[in-house]
Amino acid sequence: MTDTALLIWGQLLQVGLAAALGVWLGWRLTKRGPKSEPAPAPPPREARSPNEELFERCRAAEENVGALKHSLLQLPELAQRLLGCQNLRQAPEVVLDLMEEIFAPSYALFYRLHRGEFVAVGKRGVCEFEIGHRVKAGEGVVGWTALRQLAFTGADAAHESRTVRERDLAAAMPVEGFTVCAPFLSGERTMGVILVGPTLRNIEAPKELSRMVALLTSVAITNLQVLQREHHLAQTDGLTGLLNKRTVLEYLRSTLAGGSRSPVSVFMFDIDFFKKYNDVNGHLAGDDLLKGMGELMREHSRDGEGLGRYGGEEFVLVLPGVPKEHALAVAERLRALVESAHFANRETMPGGKITISGGVATWPHDGDDATALLRAADEALYQGKRAGRNRVVAYHVPDLASLDGNDEAEIEKDVR
Repeated sequence: MTDTALLIWGQLLQVGLAAALGVWLGWRLTKRGPKSEPAPAPPPREARSPNEELFERCRAAEENVGALKHSLLQLPELAQRLLGCQNLRQAPEVVLDLMEEIFAPSYALFYRLHRGEFVAVGKRGVCEFEIGHRVKAGEGVVGWTALRQLAFTGADAAHESRTVRERDLAAAMPVEGFTVCAPFLSGERTMGVILVGPTLRNIEAPKELSRMVALLTSVAITNLQVLQREHHLAQTDGLTGLLNKRTVLEYLRSTLAGGSRSPVSVFMFDIDFFKKYNDVNGHLAGDDLLKGMGELMREHSRDGEGLGRYGGEEFVLVLPGVPKEHALAVAERLRALVESAHFANRETMPGGKITISGGVATWPHDGDDATALLRAADEALYQGKRAGRNRVVAYHVPDLASLDGNDEAEIEKDVR
């Protein structure tokens, strides 16, 4: 099944689950509501008649059922919010909203799997476990739930063996206790855990309710991961993993349109004698060289810079806030880095090494928009080619007096 089909089925399943959750909870309220009882009230100061006590208990039960019915009315909206999450960071808050509406707990925590541990990334209420709290699978109530992949209640904990209680659960057991702890899965893998604290509501089926929310969470997060993967694929070059041409152009345009008056430099470069490399070593080896070039550049670029494959063997590095002289220094450092790198089959190339030629242009002096700036960098690149390759050249705006209709710069670019 394709990612798109999976996403569509996931959304349909999520809506269906939300509806089922509402219907199920409504049935529980209809069937169980009149019999629900609140937590034991403190002893009365004065003796009351049996009729008065019965009246108070009925009133409290009606308030409890009314609160649950109000929660029921909120569930479809919250489920839709979960379905409409735009990124993974929004999901924990919406899930905790759901848990608060259903259970009204003293606290609730949302854990996500990260590098082999379950990390608290969302929290409501008061609990000694803070955001960033980490547990391993099998450790404490959260880790134990993740390991068993089953909803787990305080009553279940009391029925575990003494060894499990003292060795495993005690490692990270909330002091205040808990109502239920539910895992959400992706296939056979536990993606995370939802921990719900004590509640004053008389919830007769906490496992079933928490499993419903956990299933909704699993579908929502899977959908978001599919969308995230598709978005990443749409932005990146399939061979090198760098930004593709469209995305690096958008990045440059948005940087120039950001309103900053700081300079923006562009370093455009390509691999010298790349056609010869392909002819001698084969196109698969050429693909490997492009991948290796992308990895090398990624390792030595900084956050906030826009690095992309512009097409063929040509690459672009956008340097926000970097003036031309500093951009030249960056470009020269990268050129020297490539020259000294031990790429496969480098001995088949002139000089026994892989080299690049590049051009540097800077906004606003060398071009007033993205297209003009890239054109200027491209012209500087070919000046470097004509000067002998394996070098970096800065673009200079030509003087009117130096322009010549027969200028060598107009010769067809066949120096790749």
